[in-house]
Amino acid sequence: MAKSGTGTSTSNALGGEYQVFLSFRGPDTRLSFTNILHQALVDAEIRVFFDDVGLQPGEKISILLQVIDNCKLYIPIFSKDYASSHWCLDELAKMVENTSKHKEDGKEKVILPIFYDVKPKDVKLQTPLYKDVISNLEQEMEDQEHKFSSENIKTWRESLIEVGGIKGWEVEKHSSPLKVIQAIVDEVVAKLETKRRRVTGDFVGMEDQIANIKKLLDIDSDDVQFIGIYGMGGIGKTTLAKTIFNELCPRFGRNCSFLDDVSETAKSKHIVELQKKLLSDISYSRVVQNIANIDQGIDTIEATICNKKMLIVLDDVDEANQILQLIGEKSLHQGSRILVTTRDKNVLTSRKFKYEFKDYEMMGLEGEDALKLFSRHAFNDDSPPADYCTLSKRIVYTTHGLPLALQAIGSSLFRKKREIWEEWLERLNKTPHKDVLAKLKISYDALDRNEKQIFLDIACFFVGVNKTNAMYVWKDCNLYPEDAIDVLIKRCMIKELDNNSVWMHDQFRDLGRKIAREERIGLWDEDDIIHELRSTEIKESVQALNLPWNLAHYRMTVTSEQIKRFPRMRFLWLPSVAYRGDFTGCLSELKWIHLQYPYSHPDPECRNEYLLATNLLHLENVVVANLSGIEITKDVLDYLIKGARKLKVLTIEFNTLISEAPTFPEYSNLKKLTICHFESLMEIDCSIGKLRWLTDLSFRRCWLIKKLPEQIGELQNLQCLCLTSCFNLIELPASVSKIKSLMKLDVSCTKIMKLPDTIGELPNLSSLDVSRTPIEEMPSTLSKFRQLQTLCLDYCDEIQELPKLPISLTTLQLRSISLQTVPNFSYLTNLVQLVLFGGYQRRHPSNEFQTGDLGWIGSLTKLSNLYVCFTNVRAPTTELGSLSLLKVLTLYGLDLPTFKHLPSTLIVLELYDTRGRLPSSEKETPFLPTSLGNSKENKVSEQHDVQFLNVLESSERSRIQDCRSSESSVCQSEEPGCNGLQAPELIDHWRGAILFPSSQKMLVKLHLSGFLEVQDIQFVTAFESLEEFYVTECFSLKSLGGLSNSKNLKRLGIEQCPSLKVVEGIDELEFLRWLNIQKCRLVGKILDPSSSKIPYHCLIMIVGSGELPDCCDGPHTSRYDHWESYREKILNGAKQAWSFETKTADSETETGNSLQKTNQENKEKKRKRKTESAKQQGRRKRRKLQQKAWVRLFHPIISLCRTRKMNRRRERARQSAKEQEKRKRGKSA
Repeated sequence: MAKSGTGTSTSNALGGEYQVFLSFRGPDTRLSFTNILHQALVDAEIRVFFDDVGLQPGEKISILLQVIDNCKLYIPIFSKDYASSHWCLDELAKMVENTSKHKEDGKEKVILPIFYDVKPKDVKLQTPLYKDVISNLEQEMEDQEHKFSSENIKTWRESLIEVGGIKGWEVEKHSSPLKVIQAIVDEVVAKLETKRRRVTGDFVGMEDQIANIKKLLDIDSDDVQFIGIYGMGGIGKTTLAKTIFNELCPRFGRNCSFLDDVSETAKSKHIVELQKKLLSDISYSRVVQNIANIDQGIDTIEATICNKKMLIVLDDVDEANQILQLIGEKSLHQGSRILVTTRDKNVLTSRKFKYEFKDYEMMGLEGEDALKLFSRHAFNDDSPPADYCTLSKRIVYTTHGLPLALQAIGSSLFRKKREIWEEWLERLNKTPHKDVLAKLKISYDALDRNEKQIFLDIACFFVGVNKTNAMYVWKDCNLYPEDAIDVLIKRCMIKELDNNSVWMHDQFRDLGRKIAREERIGLWDEDDIIHELRSTEIKESVQALNLPWNLAHYRMTVTSEQIKRFPRMRFLWLPSVAYRGDFTGCLSELKWIHLQYPYSHPDPECRNEYLLATNLLHLENVVVANLSGIEITKDVLDYLIKGARKLKVLTIEFNTLISEAPTFPEYSNLKKLTICHFESLMEIDCSIGKLRWLTDLSFRRCWLIKKLPEQIGELQNLQCLCLTSCFNLIELPASVSKIKSLMKLDVSCTKIMKLPDTIGELPNLSSLDVSRTPIEEMPSTLSKFRQLQTLCLDYCDEIQELPKLPISLTTLQLRSISLQTVPNFSYLTNLVQLVLFGGYQRRHPSNEFQTGDLGWIGSLTKLSNLYVCFTNVRAPTTELGSLSLLKVLTLYGLDLPTFKHLPSTLIVLELYDTRGRLPSSEKETPFLPTSLGNSKENKVSEQHDVQFLNVLESSERSRIQDCRSSESSVCQSEEPGCNGLQAPELIDHWRGAILFPSSQKMLVKLHLSGFLEVQDIQFVTAFESLEEFYVTECFSLKSLGGLSNSKNLKRLGIEQCPSLKVVEGIDELEFLRWLNIQKCRLVGKILDPSSSKIPYHCLIMIVGSGELPDCCDGPHTSRYDHWESYREKILNGAKQAWSFETKTADSETETGNSLQKTNQENKEKKRKRKTESAKQQGRRKRRKLQQKAWVRLFHPIISLCRTRKMNRRRERARQSAKEQEKRKRGKSA
């Protein structure tokens, strides 16, 4: 029977977030078919209600039936004993009741039955199998031993008969259960429509266009079709593409992807992000984050989509290269469909395209459809009122059916009086209809002066940018930005995002930029800026000069005479430009200045050679100033601040001349002050307390600052205080506790040893970072924080224990090698991310545990990321399995005797130096193949296999190191004779086995490191999803086979396996991109250059590996060869070897048989000597390699200790030098 799910499902059930309910008889199918089906549904991003824990009887009515009510699909799995459970029968009855009830209200619910080891006629009570069971239940009811009635039994009978008549899946009729599961998953995806794209409710009038696109797609054909939809912006291309995508998704199952805003995403986030999104959609893989560049992304996409029938939509493409980078140039699988939307028809023509596009021009809405869309925005109805009907039709006519114009104009006229409507109609009639931007300009013209200015500023400079600094500027310009932003949002011209940035439709953005360019309001093109600078005319209209950071601008020089011709300049952003002349009176209306120069030359005077202007920094009306790489003195900075009475934001970076912070006047209006990388700054002036409006204060990388003035506590509006990397800062003043508004405090990478006890008096603090400090203990008042969500104590190696922490924490990072006990954080139930690093000791006694345990982790039900490192502390294996939201799990040094199961949500698993002890009296490993029927346990003597099982279906990256109990490693999914092999534990050191998944569909990376006794690794069946496989420090490994079953492998690494001789299947890896084999001295000729399928461009690194030639002949072993050149090296080596053997054979024939016998005897003696000492030499080398492995494992801690030791020595040397200098001065005096 189905119950609550893993760990926290009981509570989650109340939220109604499940889509599918699995009903099954636990002892029959829980560990076999049902488990695999559940994992497959989870991999398909289906929210499944599944239980492997169980509900208490009292929870049944209150939770289980509610879950059934909330689910959309029901999947009963009928097995032989299904009918013997009245819980299963109750579930089935509830399903039937819901499907019948919801047919009437239109909310259809569906039952998809699975007949596992029974037939439909058994379920319909036509055979004794279920019929006798029901009769027995009826007899038990008469004995009054069970709490069910005759009405229950009647309902159960009717439900069984009804569901038995529904067409489902009979598992026995299929050759493989996996094929049945795949069919079920595809059906569920189709029923739930999980990949559907959200289409606005304003979708009207596109039925004919949908039919036309479908005709072009010719979906029933096996041909590959490329369809291009082109047309003007805002015409509805995206809406049409989404609608087509939603209809075709069920035909393609998981193999479909819709990429939004390709052109904008490619520019803002890079095309690689789109490649990752595409691969994630079609493969449900999250390891695509490892794609580092465009070429690697293209290779991965081509390898993925060439063997699958795909449906891919690329929305808003503006370059042909974007299509090539997202689809590739190779052939696609039969039946694939590619749909592209674009504003430029030329994008659809490129000689590099493998297939020809069928283009379709998108047309606007006509007649009643256009009126309907307009009415929805103007009247919030499908049609206009009678007295507005004629006027509405006339306005709709002027839009020529452009959906975006209909929406924008309709929104602007919403609830406006008739006179305004008539004025709009008059203006629309005067505007030509050919230009789409002219249509949108009507909405722009409806704005007042302030709204227009802000609209143009956003379109030109602030799309996708945090608007805080811009708001300061607009307020100073009396543009009343709060009201203006509200108007722009309501008129659908912009949107405000969660991160305080602004989004604008690309058509409105283009409109704003076109207006700014035509009216010469803002310039951002280099050629335009140079042209205007060279002109001798006065440029009254130009308000902004903006160039992106580019070293080529070093060649550009701007003089004061040129700037004088721009009297209304508000924004001056010209980084790396050389300024010359006297700028007095040139920039009287300037509001934002950004001067940025590279901080590379060691001589400050040379860095200032491009800033030979006077009075450029006279910022009387400037609101935002960003100065980077400018060498100025304290006097100049004081003058700048005193003169800039309106300055709200000051960022100044990279300076070596200023040793004391500037003096701040009382009248200063600064709200954000950032001083970064001041190498000589030693002191902060007490006038800092006069900045009563300051909300954000940052002193970053000011290495010589030792303390803050007490006046810092006078900053009553301060919300963020950042002092990171002020390496000599030793304390915080007690006055910090007076800043009641403080929300974020960062003192990481300082020398602070103690926080003020009064820090607990900060009521609004939400983030505290004291990482990499010598702090010894946290204040006891820490628990007083009611708003604290993030606490970072990374590498605070002096901390031994913590006081009670606030329960509001969602992120806790604690790394300290001094931790003597395992802290108990069971009360921090809101934690989402937990990093707990206590270090580990290499020679810690194996039978001794550190104080404390980790069993409390099971109570942190919201955990998503967990990182734990301790010595010989028992891992909470059962508790970890209950963390249903866990995605990332990293364990260091823990004692891991058993590991029964992991959360199905896990995507990253890393195990380093996990210890398990195998008792000498126990050398049997039980395992249970499903083929053994009712056998409970099958003990195999001296079982040392590492079996890779279907335990962690969704894991994408897994790494296991230093596991010392196995001699054979078999990666299998379905092998005749052991089909469906089930293991009681994932990792079982007590029985001498490591049980790890291999046949799951999502596994992309597999790392095996430190398996000291493993001798054989075999991939016996297909491992299609695997892309990266590494084997390192497996000192006894002799053979590695079956790599040809991992045909999609792209990276293969084999290092420090000195006993390895045989590697099979490398030559079949036709998608291999990287091959690394090092220090495998006994490996044979594992590569066949004449028949290998390895691509020519595959990078090869082979060094010190038996009969394989080294990639590099010289001392530098870091250079890679391509397979094409390395193949020639093997062939040339083979020819030379053949020639040498021929000459040797001729010589032996001439010298006679006596010399041959002597040689054979000598060879035999040498072989015997080598055989006798081989084991002893192997042990010595193994010990050396183990020592190297330990050094590598502890290298970060060793490096940290060495660094600290070196710092202490340097400090002592400085002190000694100072004392000697004092003595010399005393003597000279």
